[in-house]
Amino acid sequence: MGSSQSSQLLDEEEEEEDDEDEPEIEEEEGVDDDGLNRRRTELDNLLVKKVLEQEPEMLPCHASASPLSPQLSSLGTPRIGPSIKVWDPYNVLSAPPPPHPPLFSRISSSSAEHDRAAVTEVYLISHGECDLNLRPDMIGGRCHVATLTTNGKRQARALAVFLNSEGVRFTSVFSSPLDRARSMATSVCQEMNFPEEHVVSSDAIVEMSLGDWEGFHRSEIYTPETLSLIERCQPDFSPPSGESLRQVEFRMVQFLNGLTEKLRSSHHNNARGGLSQSTPHSLATSIHRPSLTRKKSGKSRFQVMNTTGGDHEGSEEMFNHQNDEQHLGDINAKSSASQLSTCVGVFTHSLPIKCLITGILGCSSVMTHKICVEDSSVTVLQHSWKTGWQVKRLNDTAHLRLL
Repeated sequence: MGSSQSSQLLDEEEEEEDDEDEPEIEEEEGVDDDGLNRRRTELDNLLVKKVLEQEPEMLPCHASASPLSPQLSSLGTPRIGPSIKVWDPYNVLSAPPPPHPPLFSRISSSSAEHDRAAVTEVYLISHGECDLNLRPDMIGGRCHVATLTTNGKRQARALAVFLNSEGVRFTSVFSSPLDRARSMATSVCQEMNFPEEHVVSSDAIVEMSLGDWEGFHRSEIYTPETLSLIERCQPDFSPPSGESLRQVEFRMVQFLNGLTEKLRSSHHNNARGGLSQSTPHSLATSIHRPSLTRKKSGKSRFQVMNTTGGDHEGSEEMFNHQNDEQHLGDINAKSSASQLSTCVGVFTHSLPIKCLITGILGCSSVMTHKICVEDSSVTVLQHSWKTGWQVKRLNDTAHLRLL
């Protein structure tokens, strides 16, 4: 027993000695790792210093070299700090170059100002009373035989007087090729001193085509079965060889968009070339320059009197000269303002006007039966750069009070 106990004691003492030796070894290993890390960081620092103190390589710079090839910095080799040099082959650290002035800056700015200040008014005028209005039992459509009645011609003259009283001056006029709309445009333009030869006929604003149904009695065509079919298929129903409400709306909106593009191009031409680029008739309608009158003595108002005893007359001539210059300046200001606002006359029919209104308002063409457009009525659309198309007036018949 004694021997076994002594051997156990010896084993325990050896284990304790081994446990004491292990932390010493671990401490020695920890000391060695710290030293290696310190040596590595010192070597890294020495390498970084050597690299930074080394002069950069000077690469050749040719004028014909590619812009992607390394180029010398325009400011040389910039120095950041007391002893740090940076190689800047692409001029990243240099100041940004001044921006180049835009080409044609005046033209672009002036055209943009003209686009913003330009206001276009389109007068949609429905033709006056015609022969079809006296036959409500017949399907008219594009009846080429229908002409204006006597009452319709009186409505046209009353409309012209009303537009003249409002100071409306058309810069361009478009008309449907049908006789009733063309006659309406001719009568109004004659009263407004607009040349008849400048009236442009356009098939885009013609009356809706009812195809093979035109000329028949309504009772023969519009049976209950046909009416129910039309109601179910609207706005895409079209008579045989005719067109639908959606098709009429499409061509009217397309006509209005083309008109806007033409007016915008004319505004650009006026901004670039001034009054010299305007059409002769636009100048005649926008500028009403009074003739310069002469004095009874036969001498011009712009002539300065230098005769003896003519001090009073000379001062009067100078005063008249200043008044004339001021008056011409007012005329030029009014003419520039009139160039920014354009009035276009469109002589068409009631149903195409309704379809165009639904297209502008963004509603279905089925809503055309809820819009009232009477004979010889005026509907005014206004377009500007900020607001787009707006309905300014709808079905205005104030001129009929003159009858």
